[in-house]
Amino acid sequence: MTAHTTVGDWTTEHEQKAAKPSRIRSLFAALMHEIEIRRALRDVSSLDDAMLHDIGLTPGSLEDAVRCGRH
Repeated sequence: MTAHTTVGDWTTEHEQKAAKPSRIRSLFAALMHEIEIRRALRDVSSLDDAMLHDIGLTPGSLEDAVRCGRH
């Protein structure tokens, strides 16, 4: 065994650090997710009231439906 491992743990210290996502990576992922949501919201917002009614939505429930899905 090396100095970087403990009994029952066969990963090195470097491998353990590499497995944790960085804050910048998490921030970037959250930003990309928000961009996707806003694109979808813009697409759904372009539908008229009759089309929204056909899929079971109202103009007031669009953002909730896009962000959380339909319940």
